[in-house]
Amino acid sequence: MSSSCKDMDHLIQLYVDQEIEMDDRQRLKEHVETCSSCRKNLLEMLDLVQSLEEIRNHQENRSKPITLLNYGVKWVAVYVAIIFLVAFVPGVLQHRSTEGNELANDSVPSNPSHYEMMVLATQAEKLHIPESDYVHVTTPQSLTADADIETALIYPSALPFFEKKMQDWNREAIKRFVFVRIPDNKTLQTILSLAGSDVKKTSLEKPSFPMSIILTTGEKPSMEIFSFPEKKKNISHWFDKMATTSVIH
Repeated sequence: MSSSCKDMDHLIQLYVDQEIEMDDRQRLKEHVETCSSCRKNLLEMLDLVQSLEEIRNHQENRSKPITLLNYGVKWVAVYVAIIFLVAFVPGVLQHRSTEGNELANDSVPSNPSHYEMMVLATQAEKLHIPESDYVHVTTPQSLTADADIETALIYPSALPFFEKKMQDWNREAIKRFVFVRIPDNKTLQTILSLAGSDVKKTSLEKPSFPMSIILTTGEKPSMEIFSFPEKKKNISHWFDKMATTSVIH
């Protein structure tokens, strides 16, 4: 592992903890665009944080109300796990130095750049939207038919406008629709009907709301139900993960 990569291990930890400075964030971004090993390390850390967030949400949904003490204990364990992994990643990568690049090249897309994402939301939106050069926030009123972005997110405040604005989407260009926190089954069925998604009924048995879904378009449309993060830090991580994952039709 080069000295530059060793420096990146520290920056990755700062990034995960949301304590990284803008200059260091830019250094990290430029480095992972050319270093497959560090890029793989970063994506694995983002996957870990997202997985832990989904586990926490699942546990909260199954056993509410949860006490403040138990909540704190859970997240202490989460951060200890993250710090532990970050501390030992350099040693693991050093041990696998001869095969690390091969594994990274096999598992990471050839284009490491962030794909642009459009967020449809009103000015009244309360849910966090990360500020980034690859995130473009658009209000329903300003949506145009020539939108040419691979991934479009429809935030809760924009859901009431979806039925009126669906025809304005450039569905040939947009390959992935992400609907965040759908409030009820009526809204869900409206979305699926307008999107023309042929989803198996079994995937919607006993739906739990609010529900977040990803609709992938193309010859074989698909739907994925997922847990949208609660905290700002985890939302930012989720956006980064989504923006570095291309959609293949």
